[in-house]
Amino acid sequence: MFIVPISSAIQPVESFFDDNAVKSVTEESDKPQFSDVFKEIFSDVQETQRVVQEDSVRLAMGEIDDLHTIYNNMTKASVAVETFVAVKDAAVNAYDRILQISM
Repeated sequence: MFIVPISSAIQPVESFFDDNAVKSVTEESDKPQFSDVFKEIFSDVQETQRVVQEDSVRLAMGEIDDLHTIYNNMTKASVAVETFVAVKDAAVNAYDRILQISM
């Protein structure tokens, strides 16, 4: 059996420290990180919950005449919580899948 040399088919791998490689790494840093997005979603949840709590106190004290504003704020808070839970579930599922990869 004749073994064909493959040395001519092998292409050199670019070094990580080449100018092109460094540029691509710095370009990726401009994109938002997952932790930043997750923190922003969490802060939105906190803010909407704070607004709903203030609305409930103002409603109990009789300071609010328009109930549609309270309903809108409650809906915003509900959507923010649902979004946060969905993102959290997706992150946990992705982490579980990574852990299941056999090496």
